[in-house]
Amino acid sequence: MKVASLAIAAVLGLVLAGVLVVPAGVRAHEQETFVDWEVAYANIRVLSAPVYTHYTTQTLPLGGTSFAYSGSPGTSTIPTSPDPGLKTGDYITITWSFRYVGNGKAGTPIRGDLFWITRLGLDFGTVGRYINGAWIGGSSFELVPQARYNATLVIRSIQPTFRHLHVGVSVQDVGNIPAAPTVLPTPPGGPTLYAVFTSASGPVVEHLQGVTIGNSPFSGTSILIAVWPWAAASVIGQIVIGFAFIGIMWWYQRWETKRKGAKA
Repeated sequence: MKVASLAIAAVLGLVLAGVLVVPAGVRAHEQETFVDWEVAYANIRVLSAPVYTHYTTQTLPLGGTSFAYSGSPGTSTIPTSPDPGLKTGDYITITWSFRYVGNGKAGTPIRGDLFWITRLGLDFGTVGRYINGAWIGGSSFELVPQARYNATLVIRSIQPTFRHLHVGVSVQDVGNIPAAPTVLPTPPGGPTLYAVFTSASGPVVEHLQGVTIGNSPFSGTSILIAVWPWAAASVIGQIVIGFAFIGIMWWYQRWETKRKGAKA
């Protein structure tokens, strides 16, 4: 029974780990302890707190009723009254400014890139990325020492879940630097990030299907994620595979026991 017991314990351990890790994974985080903030501050200085603007429209171009939230450190939440609430398919624009204070690389322009991040990673889909008002699509942009950059991200809600949303800039050969106030000396764990907490409701849909995107060969056919039932089917499939593995180990243990008994 040793082999079967070990197999059962391993599977149960993995299931328990998943139960414990998932809630922790979606829990909001206010600091990034893995960032070397001294290096980050030597490259990027954030000049303004990100402003998150929630548009209740489900169409492009953006317009109509909107609600703006400051990304100042703390706990601001989308939605708050009188915001009717972020629904699946709604748009958010995020605008903020930063200065590149690094020295770059001699003879070679250094590149930067914009990013947003949540714990789940699939909470939003990127629709537009702009630097100083110019569309950059999915490309990076050149970072000029001491230059100021005004960044704008247009994203769309995908999953109706609770999430912590913040933005940042990736610097070539340095890494990802989330937007945060410049605090010297750096506090333990890093500074509290600029961000907002959001909650949403509504059905999960194929958000960009049928939406026209300028200069895109996939206009009208873009699909960000698979239909949600497939995710549930994947989880069920993993459970079935786990129990099948336990059954195989149990059968193998019995066969091994009979084989050794026959030799004896």
